[in-house]
Amino acid sequence: MTKDNVRKMALEIGLSAVKRKESREICFIPDNDYSRFLREHLTTKIETGRIFDKQGKVLGHHNGIIDYTIGQRKGLGISSPNPLYVVDIDGQNNTVIVGGNRTFMPVSLLSAI
Repeated sequence: MTKDNVRKMALEIGLSAVKRKESREICFIPDNDYSRFLREHLTTKIETGRIFDKQGKVLGHHNGIIDYTIGQRKGLGISSPNPLYVVDIDGQNNTVIVGGNRTFMPVSLLSAI
């Protein structure tokens, strides 16, 4: 069933929630502080690590890869004359890789092609 079908059905039976703005947030994290939530509930230690560009140059450091998502632009904690985006998160090496374009196929996948 598509989202449009569900909305139509909800409207037909009078559910008020159908008029609410769509959310991408997780309902059980009401303050939307995912980092805090994960840090409070994970049993493993969150390690600090390095932020690299696609050429392997260290641009900065992070306080845990849990704070980053592919495509993220804001809140990277590094400065650049041009916008940078997270293009890959390498969990095995605890690193974040950033690039200057919006091609978000992870670098690790690109190198495998």
